Amino acid sequence: MRKSWTVPPKPMQTNRSAAVAPLAVRAPRRRRRRLGERAANLAPPILVTMAVLVIWAAAVRIFEIPDYLLPAPQAVAARMVKEWPLLWKHGVYTLMSVLTGFASGVVIGVALACAIVLSRGMERVAMPFLVMSQTIPKVAIAPILVVWLGFGILPKIAIVFLICFFPIVVSTVVGLKSVETDMIDLVRSMGARTVKIMLRVRAPSALPQMFAGFKIAVCLAVVGAIVGEFVGSDRGLGYLLLTSTGTLDGTLVWSALFVLIAMGVTLFAIVSKLERLAIPWHVSVRAEEAAMYQS
Repeated sequence: MRKSWTVPPKPMQTNRSAAVAPLAVRAPRRRRRRLGERAANLAPPILVTMAVLVIWAAAVRIFEIPDYLLPAPQAVAARMVKEWPLLWKHGVYTLMSVLTGFASGVVIGVALACAIVLSRGMERVAMPFLVMSQTIPKVAIAPILVVWLGFGILPKIAIVFLICFFPIVVSTVVGLKSVETDMIDLVRSMGARTVKIMLRVRAPSALPQMFAGFKIAVCLAVVGAIVGEFVGSDRGLGYLLLTSTGTLDGTLVWSALFVLIAMGVTLFAIVSKLERLAIPWHVSVRAEEAAMYQS
């Protein structure tokens, strides 16, 4: 009889199969941990919001507050459902002003910040004008912009740009200047030029400060758009707030306010998500991930 020989498995295959099995088990665990962490983060604000709404509804019912002063939250919700096409129409117009002005502020603000960091003379000339631009109330300059640019969307974009511009420039300048001189000297000794130092050394180090300025600016952008629509506009949530306040339509006023709140929170969340994708190496992002995996 012939002997049957069995070929032993190769060590490499055994190691691979042993390594793939734990990875296949870890992936669902990590997903469950992430979902649990997100749920834990969302639970407190949701519970607090529900508590505020309950207290709000009870106060309106107990003290019999009229709708034009403070409507009940259920009345506001019903009005939002009823007037959703109107809110959508005006909300899209306001969102266009916010996004266009914010994007212009990011592009021009980052470019000016780079010029300020590279040139001491530019810093001496530009910074006083930047500070002076923030001392002027935007409500005072808004009518002038309406006279110059008309009643279209351009005055709103200009006001949003003026409000967003300053925090973006200041935070970017601080971030670009926070790089250690030893690192710059090391890269320069390797033959790197000024532009390469800016792109490869200064810009990555400045991203945390830049995103901090972006998050501040995107919230202020919503305020700037409303200020522009208050002064001169026939569309937008600011115009809707102005007209509904004049007619003492409290439910429509609060409906527009809730849409504005949702817009600001959503834009802030988007910028925060972009921050996590752009700087996964930063200590704040790594600390959150470490806490999520340890929990």
